[in-house]
Amino acid sequence: MLHSFRARLLGGFGIVILITLSFSAVLVALLLRDQQAETAEARIGVLVAPITQIAREKELLGWPDELIRVELSAYADAFDLRVLIMDRRNRVVIDTATGEPLLGQVMELSFTEPILAQGPMEAFRTQRLRVGGDELYLFTVGESSSNSILDRAPLRQVVIAVPAGDVAGAWWQLLPRLGIAGLGAAAVAVVFALLFASRVTVPLRAMTQASEAMAAGDLSQRIDVNGEDEVGRLAEAFNLMSSRVSRGDRSMRDLLANVSHELRTPLTSIQGFSQAIADGVTDDPTEAALLISDEAQRIRLLLDDLLYLSEIESSTVHLNLEEVDLDGLVEGALRRFRFQADEREVELVANSHGGSIQADGRRIEQVLANLVENAIRFAPPRTAVTITTSEVADGVLIDVHNGGAPIPTEDRERVFDRFYQVDRARSPGRHRGLGLSIVHELVQAHHGHVSVDSSEERGTTFSVFLPLSPRATETAG
Repeated sequence: MLHSFRARLLGGFGIVILITLSFSAVLVALLLRDQQAETAEARIGVLVAPITQIAREKELLGWPDELIRVELSAYADAFDLRVLIMDRRNRVVIDTATGEPLLGQVMELSFTEPILAQGPMEAFRTQRLRVGGDELYLFTVGESSSNSILDRAPLRQVVIAVPAGDVAGAWWQLLPRLGIAGLGAAAVAVVFALLFASRVTVPLRAMTQASEAMAAGDLSQRIDVNGEDEVGRLAEAFNLMSSRVSRGDRSMRDLLANVSHELRTPLTSIQGFSQAIADGVTDDPTEAALLISDEAQRIRLLLDDLLYLSEIESSTVHLNLEEVDLDGLVEGALRRFRFQADEREVELVANSHGGSIQADGRRIEQVLANLVENAIRFAPPRTAVTITTSEVADGVLIDVHNGGAPIPTEDRERVFDRFYQVDRARSPGRHRGLGLSIVHELVQAHHGHVSVDSSEERGTTFSVFLPLSPRATETAG
């Protein structure tokens, strides 16, 4: 199951989700890093002026350093920071940190230009300094604009100190929230990935099962088509393939049965007459030999038609395109079948308005011959077979009509199958049943199409559409 398409698809989704979220988290952190540092500076800077004011007030009131330290320590503990007071030589005289580790130490101060604050907040200055092995971020007041005490010349300088990491590394505080947001986004993405994977894999699994069933011999498999995306079109293609395979299998079975049936009668005749000649029981050996020759000729013509139809379907018969006078081909077909029509007491009528097209004249002549011969065979005596040609959009239309018995609706889709006959009893004479199959394949080779319309009132009409100029590089089939 780990090697299934679904597992690999989900694994791919997981990798894409992980990479996307990781990249997004890094990008967001980089974009917000400076903003977070400025926010951390402002959060501490806003305390600089009030604490400085408190320290100067106490200093002006004459409080001793120890009491000032105790007062400032309360604020330092409340806001988690450190307050330093330095004399004019930058020597630390008060340190609110436990044990006063910097007491008496001289600091090398070099603050930045005042940072202008927003709203009522006073300006402040900053400096990053390493002191006693610790990296500190120092804050002191900038230029005051509103407070009289801060405007006075300072007796001593008040500095707020915090670990440098509290400012420079403030963006790390984003990581937990980014992690929670990432987990939420990942959960939503996984849900949608599962839904999408199911939409893709469920039809594929159904097609796999259907393919296995077809391989086992069940050719009636169909897939439900949902949607018009690639998977939906694949399902449609599978259904089309299944339909054609099923039809091809049925045609192959019919072909074998029909070939066997078609060959059985002439072979029986050949066997019977040849045995009679060998036994000397025939009254006229010459007539028997002629009958054997006729039956052998029938077998040869049947095999020739089968081979020709196979060549068309396998794309080995090429079209020799040329300018073809369609109406001239119709007139030729009328002359060719005039005698056969007279024998059947059928009138041949032509309504020719087709003009010229680019086609293989010999193949189109064969199409007309097969359709006209078929129409004459099934036309009732003292009726007409009408051949009509007309120009239509992008091509020509050939209609061959007779007034014979209608073809049942359920049989119309199969009239172009090999050897298929709607009703052998209604078919006069003996014929091979391949003419309409050859018509269908030759018309398709010209990128046209053939159809049949049949009813009691209208009779039966075979219609052939041929484009004005099929692609010359295409071959039959």
